[in-house]
Amino acid sequence: MIGFLGVDWENRSTGLGYWLGAKLEGRGVMTDAVRELVDHALRVWMLNRVEIRVAAENQRSRAIPERLAFRQEGTLRQAERVGDRYLDAVVYSMLAADWH
Repeated sequence: MIGFLGVDWENRSTGLGYWLGAKLEGRGVMTDAVRELVDHALRVWMLNRVEIRVAAENQRSRAIPERLAFRQEGTLRQAERVGDRYLDAVVYSMLAADWH
């Protein structure tokens, strides 16, 4: 599952969220899907910024924006509650000027 997390037209930005079942991991499916949505947001919609936030401990999820040359901006401490614990989220961004 992948999708835009709303579009801020005034600031020309959007966020992306994704989740992939374990059976499909490691095949490049999500990297390809993220690449296509980022390209659409920056080239078709002419947005300036795409942001991805992932759980700090989720290395597979973090690998996707890193593979696509997103810039790591920082960590949001205890930003997401999962069950009875809070997880840090790492923020990545891609700007239109940096998209290949």
